Amino acid sequence: MNTNNPLAFLTTVTLIIIILLSISCKKKDDPYVEERYVTIGAILPLDQEKGELRKNALYLAINEINNSGGVGNGYEIRLNIKSSQGEDRKEAAAIAAQEIIAESLFLVGFITSFSSSSTGVIEDIGIPYHYPVISGSATASSLSGVSPYFQRLCAPDPFEANILATQALEYGISSVAIAVEAGDEYSMELAEAFQTAYGSGAPLTVNFSADDPDYGNQIDLLLADNPEAIFVSMLNPIEYNKFFTELGTTNFINKLQETSFILCDGLYSADFFQAPIDFIVGEINGHPKNFGAFPSADTSSNEYIYFKETLFSTFDQDVASYNAQFYDIGYIYALALEKSLNNIEVATIDTFRELVAEKIRPISNFETGDSLVFPSLGWESMKAISQSSNIDYVGASGNCNIDTLGNAITPYSVFKVVKNSDVYSFEIIEIIP
Repeated sequence: MNTNNPLAFLTTVTLIIIILLSISCKKKDDPYVEERYVTIGAILPLDQEKGELRKNALYLAINEINNSGGVGNGYEIRLNIKSSQGEDRKEAAAIAAQEIIAESLFLVGFITSFSSSSTGVIEDIGIPYHYPVISGSATASSLSGVSPYFQRLCAPDPFEANILATQALEYGISSVAIAVEAGDEYSMELAEAFQTAYGSGAPLTVNFSADDPDYGNQIDLLLADNPEAIFVSMLNPIEYNKFFTELGTTNFINKLQETSFILCDGLYSADFFQAPIDFIVGEINGHPKNFGAFPSADTSSNEYIYFKETLFSTFDQDVASYNAQFYDIGYIYALALEKSLNNIEVATIDTFRELVAEKIRPISNFETGDSLVFPSLGWESMKAISQSSNIDYVGASGNCNIDTLGNAITPYSVFKVVKNSDVYSFEIIEIIP
């Protein structure tokens, strides 16, 4: 619809307002004033530091949008956030999603994090009830093309595995043993993808569980053939801190003087620094003794710098893994809502939600004639452009192009752990576009 026609646009907004008013809540202090809002459910690993950091990145985008007038004719975006914590994150996320549905008025979609929790929401909520779902960090290959209602701002696991395998080969590492967190979907798939990418140089995979009474024997098995490197594919802090704590004991430390450590993106978290990891810091054979990779943006881009500076000034927080993706999800949902509010054929909340789902992918892909929009423009400018033309969103994590299978391929940062003045930190050593 061409919103340059004021009468048509007024008709659109009026119709949407009628729909929203039929289900919205009255303000407590004035029973005659209606609140205008839409709700997005978010399920994040709030039991881990990375979950809280991603929540902040998401709130940063939503607050910027709400503080500049919200979507449509003054509609606020509200977040209902719950944790995916539990022994079974897939089940916990599905239950959390059902609770969000029961609690929330005008719920238009979900945001998820881990692959396991995303799978629970997609299978139990997204597919059967047609709720759009966007993840910033679900990398399982099984989610590629799983549903038109699901998309993610990250690449499937084999992409990261190929980057790590290539880096190890460039460093001249000829043999790798793989330590994997038993039972974790992400850890096991990434380990398998790395083993495939590295080929015959990575023949051994050993499963680890923090409560395994034979933990020491599992480490003996991992080190039996004196591998030149250990690839650590783990996600949960309890598991990987146990692993590195055990490796650092006198039983094993002497065997690791010439061993490199390849780290998955699940370890790119300050939670990792709770373990005694001095033995992985430094150099070996002219390359970093430890290195890993995680999806990142071009850190020199204007949008990344804008996001980084605003995140720090607002939350006193440095950018961590997948933070840029969750920031971008907030804007992608807002733009999809804005595009949907310009449609005059919406009759129910169900059809409106499906319309939002249809708008998500097109606004992230460039087509000839599209107008570029990006957060540093300011929401008011982004909103005005989206009302009058087709758009291509460029965000803090990059262009955010979501393909037909619901995947987005973003740049990767190669990192290493360093220690200065007894303080551990991550240092980016290379950006792979």
